[in-house]
Amino acid sequence: MMLPLMISMLLSSAGSCPPEEKAAPSPSSIAQPNDSVPALLEKAERVTESLEEWTRPALYRTENDLTGDSVLRTGWISWRQPSGKVTVGLLLEWEVVDRARRKKPKDFVLEGPFLWEVEHEGKLRIKRRLATDDSATTLGALGRGPLPLPIGMSADAVLAKFTVIESTRPETGVLRKIEDEGVRYLRFTPREKTPAAEQMDHAIVAYMPDGLPRGVRVERINGDIREGRFDPIQDGQSPPVDLDERMDPANAPSKGWTVQESE
Repeated sequence: MMLPLMISMLLSSAGSCPPEEKAAPSPSSIAQPNDSVPALLEKAERVTESLEEWTRPALYRTENDLTGDSVLRTGWISWRQPSGKVTVGLLLEWEVVDRARRKKPKDFVLEGPFLWEVEHEGKLRIKRRLATDDSATTLGALGRGPLPLPIGMSADAVLAKFTVIESTRPETGVLRKIEDEGVRYLRFTPREKTPAAEQMDHAIVAYMPDGLPRGVRVERINGDIREGRFDPIQDGQSPPVDLDERMDPANAPSKGWTVQESE
């Protein structure tokens, strides 16, 4: 499995030590500058086969084309695959609007075909089923969620649903500040009559040399933009102490909360 979209997002939160990442990729799995697009997608697929856990600070930005409003949020992204069960969480902590910064926790958690949206401020959990023809951890399904993320989808499945070509680092948005050596950028355009084509014009995904995502920028048909950057963990940073609880919204405490399910 190759990790999807999804899912960008830098936070200051005291807590436990960063989760250990299992099974570092072998030299043969590191993407090379001369790799073809299919070869890079295959390496991105293989790198997650034995990866049980991956957590990074995340910077997440949305832009409304109609109003011109832009919102920047910071938090964490986490990928988990215990016993082959994939869960991807975008756990946001702070919201920044016009340089004003305030605490506003909000989570997006994808598990199987379900997307949980958790509003901590209003104590509201909403469970939605994504399109049945896509796993929740695919570019297609996540293209309709908060982010498309290139983990959890096979290279063949990607190429069947998207036209994928080499691209360059975007000159605007949160991806423009990526300076890591060896990062590759691919452009994903949904093929006609696929679910992603209903909403997404295209996505630019930045891949690290080991095949894991460094960031993603999604431009929707209506002109809206959703983008995320996943940064290395710095000294003094650690994931939220309630990371495990937030990654499992179905079993989180429900007293005082409203839980809704929407098909």
